[in-house]
Amino acid sequence: MPLFHQAHAASDVRLQFIDWAKRHGHSPASGAASFVDQQADLDAAARHLPLNPGEDVRQELRRYLASLGEQQDVAVQFPPIYACRNPQGQGFRYSLTLVLAESGVEWKARVWSGLEYLGLIVGRGAGPRANYTRLARMAVEQELTSDTPRFTLG
Repeated sequence: MPLFHQAHAASDVRLQFIDWAKRHGHSPASGAASFVDQQADLDAAARHLPLNPGEDVRQELRRYLASLGEQQDVAVQFPPIYACRNPQGQGFRYSLTLVLAESGVEWKARVWSGLEYLGLIVGRGAGPRANYTRLARMAVEQELTSDTPRFTLG
């Protein structure tokens, strides 16, 4: 049984983390440390962890939350999250939704920088034998590395 199913408060932390990670464009692995670092009241929920003397409660909580991505019922809730940096060093994360049609593909990329949601980058493309995921990622990352990326609200 997972560590945090032992207490109601711990289960709430699990659900809060999953919701937070989805809203901020993180997978469990990429968001655990940031989530734990931003919370002041997680120590109470983490008290239920079986720790040895001297172990860091928050570090164990980070490990547990990051491992949620290995649980099938949690992993299916998260789309792949891609990352890139622009020439100025700003980091971006984005999820990608593809809609396939006979004539090509349309995509929507939801984009975040840090904890800020920036908006959508939308586009379309086609080509014989095109790898549509790669095509969409190249277009999104080209837009993100431009001087002024164009986002739509959504």
